[in-house]
Amino acid sequence: MADTEGIKMFLYTYLQKNHKKLPEYSFKQRAVGRGHLRFICELRVDGFSYVGIGNSTSKKDAQTNSARDFANFLVREGLLKQSDLPSLISDYELNSTEVADVSHASSSTADTQPNGQTAEISDDSYISRIIDKAKLEEAEEVDLTADIHGGWSMENSKCRLNEYLQHTKQIPLNIRYTPVGPEHNRSFVAEARVFAKSSRKELYARENGSTKVMASRACCLSLVRQLFHFGEIEAFSGERKKKKVEQLVPIPVELDPEIDNRLHAMLESLNLVPILTPPPIQGVDDQASPQEEHNMIVTYNIAEFESKPRQCAQLVSWSPPIPNWNPWTACNIDQGPEAYQSLTKISQTFKREYEERINSRSYISIKSECEALPVANYVNQILNTIAKNQVTLIKGETGCGKTTQVPQFILDSYLASGRGAECTVLVTQPRRLCAISLAERVASERCETIGVSVGYSVRFETVHPRPFGSILFCTIGTLCRKMEAGIRGISHIIIDEIHERDVNTDFMMIMIRDLVRANSGLRVILMSATIDTSTFQDYFGKTATVEVHGRTFSVQSYFLEDCIQMTNFVPPVQTTDFEKRGGKKTPMEDEDAAAASAEADDENCNLICPPNYPLSVAEAMRQLPEKEISFALIGSLLEHICDMGIDGAVLIFLPGWNTISLLRKYLESHPRFGMARDFLILSLHSQVPREDQKLVFRPAPRGARKIVLSTNISESSITINDVVFVIDSCLARVKMFTARNNLTSYSTVWASKTNLEQRRGRAGRVRAGFAYHLCSRARFDRLEPHITPEILRTPLHELALMIKLLRLGDIQEFLRKAIISPPLDAVIEAEHTLREMKALDTNDELTPLGLILARLPVEPRLGRMLVFSCIFDLGGAMSVIATQASFDCEVFVMPPNRKRLSWNQVKFAADTHSDHLAMLNAFQLWASARFGKGEEEASLLCEDRELNEFSLKMIDDAASQIRNILLNLNFPESVLFTRPINFRDRNSPKFDFIAAMLTNGLYPNIAYHTDARKLLTAEGKFALIHKGSVNCIKDTKPTFPFFTFTEKIRTQTINCKSLTMISPIHLLLFGCRRGVWLSKLQNNIKSDEGIVMIDDWLPVRIRYSTAAKVFALRPALDAL
Repeated sequence: MADTEGIKMFLYTYLQKNHKKLPEYSFKQRAVGRGHLRFICELRVDGFSYVGIGNSTSKKDAQTNSARDFANFLVREGLLKQSDLPSLISDYELNSTEVADVSHASSSTADTQPNGQTAEISDDSYISRIIDKAKLEEAEEVDLTADIHGGWSMENSKCRLNEYLQHTKQIPLNIRYTPVGPEHNRSFVAEARVFAKSSRKELYARENGSTKVMASRACCLSLVRQLFHFGEIEAFSGERKKKKVEQLVPIPVELDPEIDNRLHAMLESLNLVPILTPPPIQGVDDQASPQEEHNMIVTYNIAEFESKPRQCAQLVSWSPPIPNWNPWTACNIDQGPEAYQSLTKISQTFKREYEERINSRSYISIKSECEALPVANYVNQILNTIAKNQVTLIKGETGCGKTTQVPQFILDSYLASGRGAECTVLVTQPRRLCAISLAERVASERCETIGVSVGYSVRFETVHPRPFGSILFCTIGTLCRKMEAGIRGISHIIIDEIHERDVNTDFMMIMIRDLVRANSGLRVILMSATIDTSTFQDYFGKTATVEVHGRTFSVQSYFLEDCIQMTNFVPPVQTTDFEKRGGKKTPMEDEDAAAASAEADDENCNLICPPNYPLSVAEAMRQLPEKEISFALIGSLLEHICDMGIDGAVLIFLPGWNTISLLRKYLESHPRFGMARDFLILSLHSQVPREDQKLVFRPAPRGARKIVLSTNISESSITINDVVFVIDSCLARVKMFTARNNLTSYSTVWASKTNLEQRRGRAGRVRAGFAYHLCSRARFDRLEPHITPEILRTPLHELALMIKLLRLGDIQEFLRKAIISPPLDAVIEAEHTLREMKALDTNDELTPLGLILARLPVEPRLGRMLVFSCIFDLGGAMSVIATQASFDCEVFVMPPNRKRLSWNQVKFAADTHSDHLAMLNAFQLWASARFGKGEEEASLLCEDRELNEFSLKMIDDAASQIRNILLNLNFPESVLFTRPINFRDRNSPKFDFIAAMLTNGLYPNIAYHTDARKLLTAEGKFALIHKGSVNCIKDTKPTFPFFTFTEKIRTQTINCKSLTMISPIHLLLFGCRRGVWLSKLQNNIKSDEGIVMIDDWLPVRIRYSTAAKVFALRPALDAL
């Protein structure tokens, strides 16, 4: 688009006339596909904070577009009139004999088209003997981060906290404990607050542990570390206790002489010649002097990028809808009528189409259904409130229709008034399934196909609507990534299900509040059935609230005692391993029972039965353990529902996929519910293929009842219209991570009252509904009002990367603006993690590597591993491995009755002792069958080899997206689209390369295999191989005892998941921070050899000269 209208000259003249500095243009290139580039031009003028943006396939047009964008900003600020600007007219428009139909026209970018396609066994009695609670606590005491927090650790922090409280005359610490998980796998969360006197801030800590003692110690540690960083207390100056480490047999390492010579020559060429003789012994007598330590790893940089100057915080750019701009792709429109027409002309076309649509017979039929929803009675109030206020809170009961109708109210009001092109509505949803299903539903209500005025954008799948007069549904995570290009051209932002306080939602709230304060034209609508209005009113300041009363039909609620009474339920006698052994406990069970008794929840609410219920109900309640789901009771409830003679689907809320699988198996083997002609049993979960997910929204066959087993994915936004009955386990599964000991725990917790209210609201869409909550009334009264925000229990380094990518300023300062700011020690750990992986420079600005990691949709460590692998031409294979590790897609199918992989599945590892390579082998076989022989052949392969086809497709889509992102960042195709690895060649060097990449990416996740399933991890702490690993087989004999692993999980013990065997050389080059040469030699070691102690716990027997050469190569690898 040429500068025929003279906008650049106009802007130049205006600025000169008003004594302003002249505009400065800067250009960037962005790859948009193979061989195609777009130019991005940024225009800045001293004295204005706004940055004009232009985007086109030519530099000149991008410059023109940026000038017009800046000129439109001056109009919005009242410094110019719209009529002052040169008109946007082209030869195309002058020569056209008729106006094109813009409702179905597409812009030049491919993204505006609907593009759904764009994207055997160890002995269990042995295992039971080694489950030792003391070893679990030892593993929790591991501390990998003390050095960045002034040396404060679990062993010294509690005493210092008590001293601080006494010195500042505060009351003793009040710690609040919350039990987590069922009785057989219970842990605790400890929460406490302390007032920092000098800083005048209230500090909050929330930590978890396997016992109350461990949780309280972790909580005190967090508080002490925060006090240290606020300058309230000093660094720890005492001597830290030396951890006792189990003595391991040193593993011998010897390089082939030819490799040794080549290594020496390489070091000389890089000018990295190390000292090849050990230092002299300082001491008098070997008998009297202790072992002396000499750390052989010297950290220095061969090449380092110069640190960027600290940048001031900037706002994400925003503007209302403007001509020639597609807000969904963040690009100027280069072709088609939208590229040249004014908003007024586009609006006229939209109005004509709107009037034709609302008078059509099909639309009138659908409209009558929508008008029956309670929210339809509030349309004028909602529109008036939004028009008059920047931030509007809409609180409406579940099922009132707010999610589908409010965006349409806004858009239709603009279309009817002839201003349709001035309206673009962005609606966020907590989950991708919600965004897709809602977009399809709203498009259907508008008698359109998806991609006209309604679209969606989620990870791996996007169908954009037209650039003007449209609605886009997307996930919060997708919106965060869109923010890098700004949100120009969006008139309204709707944040739905605001009560779901995930980390991205809290992050988005900070940006939205800053945007609202800076841009009076932006309209923000916050919606939920259970919104805490006071929290958001306090946070945003001036807001208005609309409460939508009424639901389609009433819902009757029942609790555990009611369920037992109405079904006359008697708990079945449990046949446990304990009973099979004749009631004899193992020593381990005696110890566990004692621990459980000491650490049990203060109150078992199943012992509390109101006096107006029969004694039989109270007795049945006593026999049911809290937090353990009784399938027998669910079966009795389903029989009761069937006997009521009321049609309607049943929705059962469960905490996780494993429980869904077990209950489905139970029901399918049930004498009544296993009859396929009478009952349609479906699962709804992110691991279920999208084609199967759609089945839950369709009516059951005539004469059959639909039973849907779901997690909290069905709690918000998703509506299954024919649900009449809800059975609620009242449980949820949450993930918690502790950076201090690198430990992940998945815990089943009580849902909040908010969650239960949302679940209850899923019933009663077609008639009066029924909700059966499987917790007692006493437990319900004790539930938390809202679930703990995710920002308080998750690693923050991904969030920190996003803050720097969007140029939002200092990480700590930005996160302090959150509704509830995370603990300072967690923020500092995130910054340290990013500096350590060279993603942030010394001024905490993004390095070139950090910029790449911020744009990759994988965990940053995995992203770094992927970038590093491209140097070794392994980008294709590692994109698959990184995707699987990041999204935790289970490739191997394990039925609920089987806890370990079959031999057929283990063989995928091809003797590499690697879960990652086993997964890659399975993926390659499936991909080969799919692209070589078709989908049907690939499905047969999955069925025969017990592979999860849905997971494989998801990995394929995600890996493809990652490779495209790297291509757009100018990575060469040759390193990303590599040939498959030949797993028949057992001597392929690629196996070693991949093991090296994994060691580099997953460090400090290193383990030492001792026996059967037993492992030792950091500081020599006990762990087990996860039962789903290819290494969990009888008589496993790996070549080397060293393993790297993806995740360390706490259950009853510590389990290491997704392991790969690595060699000592991998460890020395990529997997350690310290390599200490022990000068006092053992008697059985050759005179020219010694022990290198890796990270103070892993011994390697090696020549000093060999170790020196290997360690000397590390700076060169770090500089790649």
